[in-house]
Amino acid sequence: MKAVRLNDWGKALDVEDVPQPEPNDNEVLVRVHAASINPFDAAIQAGYLQSMAKVPLTMGTDFAGDVVAVGKEILHVKPGDAVYGLSPLGPGAFAEYITVKAHEVTKKPKSLDYIYSAAVPLPAMAAWISLFNLLEVKNGERLLIHGAAGNVGGMALQLAKAEGAFVYGVDIPEKQDHIQKMGVDHFISNQEKFENIVMNVDAVLDLVGGEYMERSYNVLNSGGRYVTSLLAETPQDEPQRRGIRSMGLGAWPNADILAKIAEKIDSGIVQVFVNRTFPLEEINTAMSYRMQTKVPGKVVLTIQ
Repeated sequence: MKAVRLNDWGKALDVEDVPQPEPNDNEVLVRVHAASINPFDAAIQAGYLQSMAKVPLTMGTDFAGDVVAVGKEILHVKPGDAVYGLSPLGPGAFAEYITVKAHEVTKKPKSLDYIYSAAVPLPAMAAWISLFNLLEVKNGERLLIHGAAGNVGGMALQLAKAEGAFVYGVDIPEKQDHIQKMGVDHFISNQEKFENIVMNVDAVLDLVGGEYMERSYNVLNSGGRYVTSLLAETPQDEPQRRGIRSMGLGAWPNADILAKIAEKIDSGIVQVFVNRTFPLEEINTAMSYRMQTKVPGKVVLTIQ
């Protein structure tokens, strides 16, 4: 089968012929139709995760496709099912076939094709875990999202609105229309000081990082919650002094959550956005484009 391979850290990717995998008892074999590119994938290529992986490896995290075969322990999907999922640091989704564990895959949204389904898993998992597991956002609370037009930010914005939160969204001025399309209550340009506009919010989801961390602390209520996707753990002295909770985000696969996200999408609560597609063979062009584009939405590989 064809697969995108990283043979040396920081180098261009190669499309190579590799053996087709076979599922173990607790695995699902998926024929991949589409796979989307995440910042996580770019970090792997650049060599930032050398302590967690070894080259050569097959690239790719998010995928959508059809189940070909299942191990005897797999009960929630069967051959022929249209599925989606994510496998961080797994066998690699930029390939014609992938084997994944039970918790990494479930039935895809019925209302989306494979391309749009492949754009969902990792951003949606990160948004869900941030909002409901860490920030515990509730109806009537006020949430500030930095980077609200991004794939995680946009998912979080829509999920928070569905939960009944009031959402402030910060991003570049060129993305205001996109953010408003997703239902933000108050857009704030990143060229403005958000501290002059927002005070006493209950929760902050920071997808930008840097100086935004302490600046965000300044607008939180006592007892407020802060989550950043840029750190696994945040320093605790300052938030403890202020009486707030500060947390880093780690998003890993959970088929039950992916199924709930599919329901939200099929009910019209969450929209999914795709920027552009590329064939698998143009992976290096696709990776470069994803790093440069300012247009919202996922970059997706199509696999024939």
